[in-house]
Amino acid sequence: MTEKVGFIGVGAMGSAIASRLVETHELYVNDRNKEAADELVGQGATFVSAAEIAEQCTYVFLSLPGPVNVVELLLGSAGIARHFTQGTVVIDTTTGTPTADTEIVAALAELGVDFVDAPIGGGVRRARAGTATLMVGGSQEAFAKVRELLLCVTPDVYHVGPVGAGHAMKLVNNLLNSCNRFAALEAVRLGQACGIDQDTVVNVLNKSTGRNYTTEYTFPQLLSGDTYKPQGFVLQLMLKDIHLANELAESLNHGTPIGHLVEQFTEEAIERFGGDTDQSQLMAEWYAPRAE
Repeated sequence: MTEKVGFIGVGAMGSAIASRLVETHELYVNDRNKEAADELVGQGATFVSAAEIAEQCTYVFLSLPGPVNVVELLLGSAGIARHFTQGTVVIDTTTGTPTADTEIVAALAELGVDFVDAPIGGGVRRARAGTATLMVGGSQEAFAKVRELLLCVTPDVYHVGPVGAGHAMKLVNNLLNSCNRFAALEAVRLGQACGIDQDTVVNVLNKSTGRNYTTEYTFPQLLSGDTYKPQGFVLQLMLKDIHLANELAESLNHGTPIGHLVEQFTEEAIERFGGDTDQSQLMAEWYAPRAE
């Protein structure tokens, strides 16, 4: 009998990850916004309550806004953890924190339930294409249980350490990505100020040591020409990730001065453009003349 797979939280990223599973597994999905699951249901998934997923599914994926939401869903007053059966594995793809993971894994262990943190890197586009990267934290035993399932999402699955290590690795990645984003924007605009065409600046950078994801993908694919294309990631989520990374560093007495500067820039961007603004708008308009 095929083991049932549940997926709670099928927004932009959750639905992209779940789309890699719906054709090969008996998939049950849930989201506070039921319409978010329509595409997956159309592909064969079944929409049920979060509690029913906990009761019926051997593997339960989570993709929620942040670690507070995960703790509340699992352990809150109406938490679904009490519905799990022994042997269930919770796979948290949320961009979370090692601190929250410690609380969760202790509570679930008493129920005989395994927990792995498995955030994904590469964005919605690559998650849907199956070319993103999963960074997994968990015991060797728990990782062995979920490895084949995770390989259905992407071939790039890395077991980076014990519980919490996956979320730590994701914060490291997102901090660097955000720093690169502002640095690349500053450099490209400097090249333009010198009279060099944007595409030329980007093309040369991509053949030189300054290349990064922003120059290799964001500029040529989303910001080339007179208009920009949305990246599918909003500023308030960008700020949340940077803040969590800086907070993690502070808890370890590790300095991230560049990270704190980028956090300030992102706060300013939200003041200017709004928290629901796509990252591409930030990139296109950060250096635009401001209205007096």
